[in-house]
This record gives sequence, structure tokens and C-alpha cells, in this order.
Amino acid sequence: MLWTVLPTSAAEALANHLLGLDGASSARLQKVAGKRLRVTLTELGKPLTLQASEQGVLLSWVDADSVDCHIITRLAVLPELQDSANITRLIKADALDIEGDPMLAQQFSQLFVALDIDWEEQLSQRIGDVPAHVVGQAFKRSQQWLQQRLAEQQQWLADVLIEEKHILVGSQQMAEFKQQVQQLRAQVDKLERALKTR
Repeated sequence: MLWTVLPTSAAEALANHLLGLDGASSARLQKVAGKRLRVTLTELGKPLTLQASEQGVLLSWVDADSVDCHIITRLAVLPELQDSANITRLIKADALDIEGDPMLAQQFSQLFVALDIDWEEQLSQRIGDVPAHVVGQAFKRSQQWLQQRLAEQQQWLADVLIEEKHILVGSQQMAEFKQQVQQLRAQVDKLERALKTR
């Protein structure tokens, strides 16, 4: 029992600390205050219940009480729940089972996805304004560098798959193919009309 209580209390403390660092969290917490969400991940097998109040969230492995929404899924599927357009697709693919209000799950997700924490300000309270600014700028530059490298790698992979391996087709080839299909369709329509008039 202790193995479930300690990680839950640590996760709860971390979650509430992060929510406390964002001034806009209180408005998002008010929307879900008093609501209970249960998440059962197939990897864990044991359901985790989240209960929201205006002060923060409570986490519990106890699943005896009723909840407003119960999600049964895999850990890898959770990020896809941020977009409501994915829910129907995931349900049809048997990757997600929702009992109750699916919008509640998204509201709980938004508590953390929409966090807007001024990390530079938080760091400046510990090490001072100038060092915090230097660290913040270095982080932004490294983030831009990583994004640029990722974009280059994606372009390289696309070039390999299209030009060298011929696994994918390029956008120009696809446009030409669509145009040929439209021309063929027009010819077939013309032929059908000519046969009907005979």
C-alpha cells in the first residue's frame, strides 16, 4: 500500500505546486471544482482518481466512490486526448473507452496543458535577475537550435523517402496524379454521356 501512497502524494504535491506557479490556473480549477475523473491505464491496471477543488487536485488509487468521467486507455493515447477531434477516432479504434462526460477529461487535461509559468521569473527568485535572464536566453537559443535540427532531419528523411527510396511521392507528383485522375474522370463522363445518347 505504501508503494502507491508515496508516488501519489509526490505527484499530487508536484501538480499543485505547478498549478500554483500559474496565476490563470485558479480559473481553470474553478471549472472542474468538485468533479472527479478516474483514469485506468492498461499498463498500470489500477485506476487513478483525480478530484479537483478550487485549491488544487487530489490524487487517489481508491476507486470506491463514483466519478463524473472514467477513462480506460493506454498511456501512449493520453496526449491525443488534448484534441477533441481524436476522441471519436480513438473510440472506434478501441484505443479509448469513456464512461461519463468526455469534455471533463479535456478540462482536466487543460489544467496542465495550458500552464503558462514564467520560469525565468521563478529562477530569478533563487539566483537573481541577471543569471536567470542568461539561463533563460540560453534555453531559448538551445530550443530554437533543436527545432531547426529536427526540421532539417525531417526534410532529410522526406528527401530520402521520396527521391532515393521512392517509398513516398512528392507533392508535385501527387498534383500531377490528381490532374490525370480528373482528366480520366472527365473522359469517362463524356463517354457515358455519348453512350446514353445512342
